[in-house]
Amino acid sequence: MYVLGLDVGKSEVYARLLVLRTGAAPQAIGTVQVFIYDRSGLQALRTWLIKASVLLPELHAVMEATGVYWERLAYFLHELGCTVSVVNPAQIKFFAQSSLRRGKTDKMDADIIARYGAIMRPKAWTPPVAELEALKLLVHERDAIVKELSQTKNRRHALKQRQEADGLVVKLTEDRIAFLTGQVEALDRELRTRVETQPELRQQVELLQSLPGFGFLVSLTVLVETAAFSTIQTHRQLAAYAGVSPAPNQSGAMNKRGRISKIGNPRLRRIVYLAAVAATRTQSKEKAFYQRLRDQGKPGKVAITALARKLLCVGLAVVQSGQPYDPEYERPKKQAA
Repeated sequence: MYVLGLDVGKSEVYARLLVLRTGAAPQAIGTVQVFIYDRSGLQALRTWLIKASVLLPELHAVMEATGVYWERLAYFLHELGCTVSVVNPAQIKFFAQSSLRRGKTDKMDADIIARYGAIMRPKAWTPPVAELEALKLLVHERDAIVKELSQTKNRRHALKQRQEADGLVVKLTEDRIAFLTGQVEALDRELRTRVETQPELRQQVELLQSLPGFGFLVSLTVLVETAAFSTIQTHRQLAAYAGVSPAPNQSGAMNKRGRISKIGNPRLRRIVYLAAVAATRTQSKEKAFYQRLRDQGKPGKVAITALARKLLCVGLAVVQSGQPYDPEYERPKKQAA
Protein backbone atom coordinates (compact mmCIF):
# COMPACT_ATOMS: atom_id res chain seq x y z
CA MET A 1 0.00 0.00 0.00
CA TYR A 2 1.11 3.56 -0.70
CA VAL A 3 0.38 6.86 1.05
CA LEU A 4 0.61 10.16 -0.80
CA GLY A 5 0.93 13.30 1.31
CA LEU A 6 -0.15 16.44 -0.55
CA ASP A 7 0.43 20.03 0.47
CA VAL A 8 -1.95 21.98 -1.77
CA GLY A 9 -1.38 25.66 -2.47
CA LYS A 10 -2.85 28.21 -4.81
CA SER A 11 -0.50 27.47 -7.69
CA GLU A 12 1.59 24.44 -6.65
CA VAL A 13 1.18 20.98 -5.15
CA TYR A 14 3.96 19.34 -3.11
CA ALA A 15 3.78 15.54 -3.01
CA ARG A 16 5.52 13.00 -0.78
CA LEU A 17 5.06 9.31 -1.59
CA LEU A 18 5.49 6.62 1.08
CA VAL A 19 5.31 2.84 0.75
CA LEU A 20 3.90 0.79 3.61
CA ARG A 21 5.19 -2.73 4.17
CA THR A 22 4.08 -5.10 6.90
CA GLY A 23 6.29 -4.87 9.98
CA ALA A 24 8.35 -2.01 8.62
CA ALA A 25 8.30 1.74 9.09
CA PRO A 26 6.93 3.85 6.20
CA GLN A 27 9.62 4.41 3.58
CA ALA A 28 9.86 7.43 1.30
CA ILE A 29 10.05 6.86 -2.45
CA GLY A 30 12.29 9.42 -4.08
CA THR A 31 12.11 13.06 -3.07
CA VAL A 32 9.24 15.48 -2.55
CA GLN A 33 7.86 16.39 -5.99
CA VAL A 34 6.41 19.75 -6.99
CA PHE A 35 3.63 20.07 -9.59
CA ILE A 36 1.99 23.13 -11.07
CA TYR A 37 -1.62 23.20 -9.89
CA ASP A 38 -3.41 23.14 -13.23
CA ARG A 39 -4.69 20.47 -15.61
CA SER A 40 -1.26 19.68 -17.03
CA GLY A 41 0.20 19.52 -13.53
CA LEU A 42 -2.43 17.04 -12.40
CA GLN A 43 -1.68 14.83 -15.40
CA ALA A 44 2.03 15.10 -14.54
CA LEU A 45 1.21 13.91 -11.01
CA ARG A 46 -0.63 10.91 -12.45
CA THR A 47 2.28 10.10 -14.77
CA TRP A 48 4.75 10.31 -11.88
CA LEU A 49 2.70 7.87 -9.82
CA ILE A 50 2.48 5.40 -12.70
CA LYS A 51 6.24 5.61 -13.31
CA ALA A 52 6.77 4.86 -9.61
CA SER A 53 4.82 1.60 -10.21
CA VAL A 54 2.01 2.72 -7.92
CA LEU A 55 -1.29 0.91 -8.41
CA LEU A 56 -3.79 3.74 -8.07
CA PRO A 57 -6.48 1.65 -6.27
CA GLU A 58 -3.83 0.90 -3.62
CA LEU A 59 -2.96 4.57 -3.10
CA HIS A 60 -4.24 6.52 -0.09
CA ALA A 61 -3.94 10.26 -0.80
CA VAL A 62 -4.09 12.62 2.17
CA MET A 63 -4.45 16.41 2.10
CA GLU A 64 -5.58 19.26 4.33
CA ALA A 65 -8.96 20.97 4.02
CA THR A 66 -7.43 24.38 3.32
CA GLY A 67 -9.91 26.83 1.84
CA VAL A 68 -11.23 25.49 -1.48
CA TYR A 69 -7.88 24.72 -3.13
CA TRP A 70 -8.00 21.03 -2.18
CA GLU A 71 -11.27 20.31 -3.98
CA ARG A 72 -10.01 20.02 -7.56
CA LEU A 73 -7.20 17.67 -6.53
CA ALA A 74 -9.49 15.54 -4.34
CA TYR A 75 -11.98 15.06 -7.17
CA PHE A 76 -9.19 14.26 -9.63
CA LEU A 77 -7.65 11.53 -7.46
CA HIS A 78 -11.04 10.12 -6.49
CA GLU A 79 -11.92 9.73 -10.17
CA LEU A 80 -8.63 7.84 -10.68
CA GLY A 81 -9.82 5.29 -8.12
CA CYS A 82 -7.58 6.37 -5.23
CA THR A 83 -8.70 6.51 -1.62
CA VAL A 84 -8.76 10.19 -0.66
CA SER A 85 -8.77 11.70 2.83
CA VAL A 86 -9.31 15.39 3.54
CA VAL A 87 -8.33 16.21 7.12
CA ASN A 88 -8.65 19.19 9.41
CA PRO A 89 -5.42 21.27 9.29
CA ALA A 90 -5.41 21.33 13.10
CA GLN A 91 -4.91 17.56 13.13
CA ILE A 92 -1.80 17.90 10.96
CA LYS A 93 -0.53 20.80 13.09
CA PHE A 94 -0.75 18.86 16.35
CA PHE A 95 0.65 15.70 14.73
CA ALA A 96 3.66 17.76 13.58
CA GLN A 97 4.11 19.15 17.10
CA SER A 98 3.93 15.63 18.58
CA SER A 99 6.67 14.62 16.13
CA LEU A 100 8.85 17.52 17.36
CA ARG A 101 9.12 18.92 13.85
CA ARG A 102 11.49 21.86 13.68
CA GLY A 103 10.73 24.40 11.01
CA LYS A 104 8.03 24.63 8.36
CA THR A 105 8.29 24.51 4.57
CA ASP A 106 5.98 23.23 1.85
CA LYS A 107 8.17 20.15 1.41
CA MET A 108 8.15 19.47 5.15
CA ASP A 109 4.37 19.88 5.18
CA ALA A 110 3.93 17.30 2.41
CA ASP A 111 6.16 14.89 4.33
CA ILE A 112 4.32 15.32 7.64
CA ILE A 113 0.93 14.93 5.92
CA ALA A 114 2.12 11.67 4.35
CA ARG A 115 3.38 10.36 7.70
CA TYR A 116 0.14 11.37 9.38
CA GLY A 117 -1.77 9.37 6.76
CA ALA A 118 0.49 6.35 7.19
CA ILE A 119 0.11 6.28 10.97
CA MET A 120 -3.42 7.58 11.58
CA ARG A 121 -5.17 6.12 8.51
CA PRO A 122 -7.83 8.86 8.30
CA LYS A 123 -11.28 7.99 6.98
CA ALA A 124 -11.99 8.19 3.28
CA TRP A 125 -13.59 11.27 1.73
CA THR A 126 -16.45 10.91 -0.72
CA PRO A 127 -17.65 13.68 -3.07
CA PRO A 128 -20.84 15.36 -1.85
CA VAL A 129 -24.11 15.12 -3.78
CA ALA A 130 -23.92 17.72 -6.53
CA GLU A 131 -27.38 19.18 -5.83
CA LEU A 132 -26.65 19.61 -2.12
CA GLU A 133 -23.28 21.18 -2.84
CA ALA A 134 -24.91 23.69 -5.22
CA LEU A 135 -27.50 24.58 -2.57
CA LYS A 136 -24.71 24.94 -0.01
CA LEU A 137 -22.99 27.52 -2.21
CA LEU A 138 -26.26 29.43 -2.59
CA VAL A 139 -26.82 29.43 1.18
CA HIS A 140 -23.26 30.68 1.75
CA GLU A 141 -23.77 33.40 -0.85
CA ARG A 142 -26.98 34.48 0.87
CA ASP A 143 -25.19 34.67 4.22
CA ALA A 144 -22.47 36.86 2.70
CA ILE A 145 -24.99 39.23 1.10
CA VAL A 146 -27.07 39.47 4.30
CA LYS A 147 -23.90 40.38 6.21
CA GLU A 148 -23.02 43.07 3.65
CA LEU A 149 -26.60 44.35 3.73
CA SER A 150 -26.48 44.67 7.51
CA GLN A 151 -23.21 46.60 7.31
CA THR A 152 -24.65 48.94 4.68
CA LYS A 153 -27.74 49.62 6.78
CA ASN A 154 -25.47 50.47 9.70
CA ARG A 155 -23.63 52.96 7.49
CA ARG A 156 -26.96 54.50 6.47
CA HIS A 157 -27.87 54.87 10.13
CA ALA A 158 -24.53 56.59 10.79
CA LEU A 159 -25.12 58.95 7.87
CA LYS A 160 -28.48 59.97 9.28
CA GLN A 161 -26.80 60.94 12.55
CA ARG A 162 -24.42 63.37 10.85
CA GLN A 163 -25.05 67.10 10.95
CA GLU A 164 -24.87 67.21 7.17
CA ALA A 165 -24.66 64.13 4.94
CA ASP A 166 -23.68 64.47 1.28
CA GLY A 167 -26.65 63.74 -0.92
CA LEU A 168 -24.72 61.56 -3.37
CA VAL A 169 -23.36 59.37 -0.57
CA VAL A 170 -26.86 58.91 0.84
CA LYS A 171 -28.25 58.02 -2.59
CA LEU A 172 -25.48 55.51 -3.30
CA THR A 173 -26.06 53.90 0.10
CA GLU A 174 -29.81 53.64 -0.50
CA ASP A 175 -29.22 52.21 -3.98
CA ARG A 176 -26.82 49.63 -2.56
CA ILE A 177 -29.37 48.58 0.07
CA ALA A 178 -32.06 48.18 -2.59
CA PHE A 179 -29.68 46.15 -4.79
CA LEU A 180 -28.59 43.82 -1.98
CA THR A 181 -32.17 43.38 -0.79
CA GLY A 182 -33.13 42.34 -4.32
CA GLN A 183 -30.31 39.80 -4.40
CA VAL A 184 -31.42 38.27 -1.09
CA GLU A 185 -34.98 37.99 -2.38
CA ALA A 186 -33.77 36.40 -5.63
CA LEU A 187 -31.72 33.84 -3.70
CA ASP A 188 -34.68 33.05 -1.43
CA ARG A 189 -36.84 32.32 -4.47
CA GLU A 190 -34.14 30.19 -6.09
CA LEU A 191 -33.57 28.16 -2.93
CA ARG A 192 -37.25 27.36 -2.58
CA THR A 193 -37.55 26.51 -6.27
CA ARG A 194 -34.63 24.10 -6.17
CA VAL A 195 -35.86 22.40 -3.01
CA GLU A 196 -39.28 21.91 -4.61
CA THR A 197 -37.67 20.05 -7.54
CA GLN A 198 -36.03 17.51 -5.19
CA PRO A 199 -38.74 15.43 -3.48
CA GLU A 200 -36.47 13.74 -0.92
CA LEU A 201 -34.84 16.99 0.14
CA ARG A 202 -38.22 18.74 0.25
CA GLN A 203 -39.52 16.06 2.61
CA GLN A 204 -36.45 16.41 4.87
CA VAL A 205 -36.87 20.19 5.00
CA GLU A 206 -40.55 19.78 5.93
CA LEU A 207 -39.66 17.30 8.66
CA LEU A 208 -37.14 19.68 10.22
CA GLN A 209 -39.61 22.57 10.01
CA SER A 210 -41.83 20.67 12.43
CA LEU A 211 -39.29 21.49 15.19
CA PRO A 212 -39.75 24.68 17.25
CA GLY A 213 -37.45 27.43 15.97
CA PHE A 214 -36.74 25.69 12.66
CA GLY A 215 -37.87 27.68 9.64
CA PHE A 216 -37.12 27.00 5.99
CA LEU A 217 -33.65 28.57 5.95
CA VAL A 218 -32.59 26.99 9.24
CA SER A 219 -33.75 23.56 8.07
CA LEU A 220 -32.08 23.87 4.68
CA THR A 221 -28.83 25.15 6.20
CA VAL A 222 -28.68 22.22 8.61
CA LEU A 223 -29.17 19.79 5.73
CA VAL A 224 -26.60 21.30 3.36
CA GLU A 225 -23.99 21.65 6.11
CA THR A 226 -24.39 17.99 7.12
CA ALA A 227 -24.86 16.58 3.59
CA ALA A 228 -28.39 15.65 4.70
CA PHE A 229 -26.94 13.63 7.62
CA SER A 230 -25.58 11.12 5.10
CA THR A 231 -22.34 10.46 7.02
CA ILE A 232 -23.75 10.87 10.53
CA GLN A 233 -25.38 7.99 12.40
CA THR A 234 -25.53 9.10 16.05
CA HIS A 235 -26.41 12.25 17.95
CA ARG A 236 -22.94 12.26 19.53
CA GLN A 237 -21.31 12.43 16.11
CA LEU A 238 -23.64 15.25 15.11
CA ALA A 239 -23.03 17.30 18.26
CA ALA A 240 -19.27 16.88 17.81
CA TYR A 241 -19.47 17.88 14.14
CA ALA A 242 -21.39 21.04 15.08
CA GLY A 243 -18.94 21.85 17.87
CA VAL A 244 -21.59 21.86 20.61
CA SER A 245 -20.26 18.88 22.57
CA PRO A 246 -19.33 19.48 26.22
CA ALA A 247 -15.59 19.90 26.79
CA PRO A 248 -14.79 19.12 30.46
CA ASN A 249 -11.72 20.64 32.11
CA GLN A 250 -10.71 18.32 34.96
CA SER A 251 -7.41 16.89 36.16
CA GLY A 252 -6.88 15.37 39.59
CA ALA A 253 -8.33 17.67 42.24
CA MET A 254 -8.68 20.50 39.71
CA ASN A 255 -12.16 20.69 38.22
CA LYS A 256 -12.77 23.92 36.31
CA ARG A 257 -15.91 24.96 34.51
CA GLY A 258 -16.30 23.14 31.21
CA ARG A 259 -17.11 24.70 27.85
CA ILE A 260 -18.38 23.55 24.52
CA SER A 261 -15.65 22.29 22.23
CA LYS A 262 -16.27 24.69 19.29
CA ILE A 263 -14.24 22.23 17.21
CA GLY A 264 -16.66 21.73 14.36
CA ASN A 265 -18.68 23.44 11.68
CA PRO A 266 -19.15 27.11 12.73
CA ARG A 267 -22.02 27.74 10.29
CA LEU A 268 -23.97 24.79 11.65
CA ARG A 269 -23.26 25.82 15.23
CA ARG A 270 -24.41 29.39 14.58
CA ILE A 271 -27.65 28.44 12.80
CA VAL A 272 -28.80 25.96 15.48
CA TYR A 273 -27.96 28.52 18.16
CA LEU A 274 -30.25 31.03 16.42
CA ALA A 275 -32.93 28.33 16.11
CA ALA A 276 -32.64 27.69 19.85
CA VAL A 277 -33.08 31.39 20.58
CA ALA A 278 -36.23 31.37 18.45
CA ALA A 279 -37.50 28.24 20.23
CA THR A 280 -37.30 29.99 23.61
CA ARG A 281 -39.91 32.43 22.33
CA THR A 282 -42.46 29.70 21.65
CA GLN A 283 -44.86 27.93 23.99
CA SER A 284 -43.21 24.52 23.79
CA LYS A 285 -41.36 21.84 25.73
CA GLU A 286 -38.14 23.37 24.42
CA LYS A 287 -38.89 26.68 26.13
CA ALA A 288 -39.65 24.77 29.34
CA PHE A 289 -36.32 22.91 28.97
CA TYR A 290 -34.49 26.20 28.60
CA GLN A 291 -36.30 27.74 31.56
CA ARG A 292 -35.55 24.71 33.72
CA LEU A 293 -31.83 25.14 33.06
CA ARG A 294 -32.05 28.84 33.87
CA ASP A 295 -33.86 28.06 37.12
CA GLN A 296 -30.99 25.73 38.02
CA GLY A 297 -28.63 28.69 37.77
CA LYS A 298 -27.22 28.01 34.30
CA PRO A 299 -26.08 31.14 32.39
CA GLY A 300 -28.25 32.14 29.45
CA LYS A 301 -25.73 31.16 26.79
CA VAL A 302 -25.14 27.78 28.43
CA ALA A 303 -28.87 27.07 28.47
CA ILE A 304 -29.28 28.20 24.84
CA THR A 305 -26.36 26.02 23.74
CA ALA A 306 -27.81 23.00 25.54
CA LEU A 307 -31.13 23.60 23.81
CA ALA A 308 -29.37 24.01 20.45
CA ARG A 309 -27.66 20.64 20.94
CA LYS A 310 -30.97 19.04 21.87
CA LEU A 311 -32.79 20.49 18.85
CA LEU A 312 -30.03 19.38 16.49
CA CYS A 313 -30.12 15.82 17.83
CA VAL A 314 -33.93 15.70 17.68
CA GLY A 315 -33.68 16.93 14.07
CA LEU A 316 -31.43 13.99 13.23
CA ALA A 317 -33.93 11.58 14.79
CA VAL A 318 -36.81 13.18 12.90
CA VAL A 319 -35.07 12.89 9.53
CA GLN A 320 -33.89 9.34 10.20
CA SER A 321 -37.36 8.21 11.26
CA GLY A 322 -39.22 10.06 8.52
CA GLN A 323 -41.80 11.22 11.08
CA PRO A 324 -42.55 14.85 12.02
CA TYR A 325 -41.58 16.08 15.45
CA ASP A 326 -44.02 14.95 18.15
CA PRO A 327 -43.72 17.05 21.34
CA GLU A 328 -45.58 14.33 23.28
CA TYR A 329 -43.17 11.57 22.27
CA GLU A 330 -41.36 9.81 25.08
CA ARG A 331 -38.43 7.48 24.62
CA PRO A 332 -39.34 3.89 25.56
CA LYS A 333 -37.92 2.87 28.90
CA LYS A 334 -35.40 0.04 28.92
CA GLN A 335 -36.73 -3.25 30.22
CA ALA A 336 -35.08 -4.56 33.34
CA ALA A 337 -32.93 -7.63 32.69
